[in-house]
Amino acid sequence: MGFDEIIYEKANRVAVITLNRPARLNAWTGRMESELREAMLDSERDDNVGAIVVTGAGKAYCAGADMGALNRVAAGTISAVQAVSGEVAGTSETRPDFRQRFSWVAGLRKPIIGAINGACVGMGFTTALYHDIRIASERARMGLIFVRRGLGIEHGASWLLPRIVGLSNALDLALSGRLVEAEEALRMGLVSRVVAHEQLMPTALEMAGEIATNCSPLGVSHAKRLIYHHLLTDLGTALAEENESIAALTHAEDFKEGIRAFQEKRAPRFVGR
Repeated sequence: MGFDEIIYEKANRVAVITLNRPARLNAWTGRMESELREAMLDSERDDNVGAIVVTGAGKAYCAGADMGALNRVAAGTISAVQAVSGEVAGTSETRPDFRQRFSWVAGLRKPIIGAINGACVGMGFTTALYHDIRIASERARMGLIFVRRGLGIEHGASWLLPRIVGLSNALDLALSGRLVEAEEALRMGLVSRVVAHEQLMPTALEMAGEIATNCSPLGVSHAKRLIYHHLLTDLGTALAEENESIAALTHAEDFKEGIRAFQEKRAPRFVGR
């Protein structure tokens, strides 16, 4: 697939995906969704990529669904589920909950860092919830806004948002439709860090590079999978599955390399197996 609505770059074991409709504040379209999926799946397959950064071109991260599609929904020309691509992606290695149209992102092995550079609203907000780590520019503004457009909440945000910011904050955001500035988003736990605008991408790339270079790809993939899966299970199951994971990882080459690197006081050379 050629990329018209995103920019996709790879360097130094980090993939960077930039939503690229700056004249429309990177409004979400079916084409953008398909291109983003293709880029993420390519990064997932590429052993030379250890982490993914997603950001937006220009002044916004993503200002929500494209108004052209929303107008067609309002007119009854298309249904809401047709407004953007409905193809489900994912792998058979993760549970069905994380193989749905938007939740499949949480089933990827590679960590995803969202670099929120400006307005992150509506559909943009929902998709950003599926990033593993979110950092924000001081200029970022974030919000659901759906109730201010006659809608409610979408694509798993009702399940994921309370787990990120807590029930009270989730209801605040969902029922008011208000936008929050970066510092309030930080206090809520919606983002893990706020930085000066010009430091956003350097910070995101540094974080991604640290994971991609110094952490075992196998260990990272196990940790990510277990954390997401255990949002849906009990403590006993979590303990049992973590024990199985540790038992498997201690027989892997990455564990042996991690121990050698520590003893030899050098950077590890992980191979992902």
